[in-house]
Amino acid sequence: MQKNIVDLIIYMVKRMHIGARLKDLKLESIRGYNKSEISAAYSWLVHKQESGELNSPESGLSYIPSPRTLFPSERSVISPEAYGYMLELYYLGILNASRFENVIEYAIMSTDGDKVDVQDVKEWIANIIFENELSGRDQSLFLKGNETIN
Repeated sequence: MQKNIVDLIIYMVKRMHIGARLKDLKLESIRGYNKSEISAAYSWLVHKQESGELNSPESGLSYIPSPRTLFPSERSVISPEAYGYMLELYYLGILNASRFENVIEYAIMSTDGDKVDVQDVKEWIANIIFENELSGRDQSLFLKGNETIN
């Protein structure tokens, strides 16, 4: 269900980037999703827009810093399609720099020799954006400078 919500968020943000306003989107015309998925996606977008976390044409942000490029070891794990999907979400404002790094961390830590594909990234992104919302914390797999393992 969360992957469906992410797909809806992407659809709505793309519509916003071509000039539609969030309040003017005809949500009842979106086929293939149930009302709770549509409501969750809309609520997430409203929250992000009101908090100023969403890069949209209405926000007046004309410059979005480029994300870092992948290191060779990361390129060997993340498929070009998956990285392209990550970049799309970054430039749409769905992934911020921290969440972008979280997805890279998930890819590095969970690889079993196969390249990470778009479906893997979709699952992680859904988990990251919704877990962060629920827990209110960073989902990094690595220790911060002041953390220890006991």
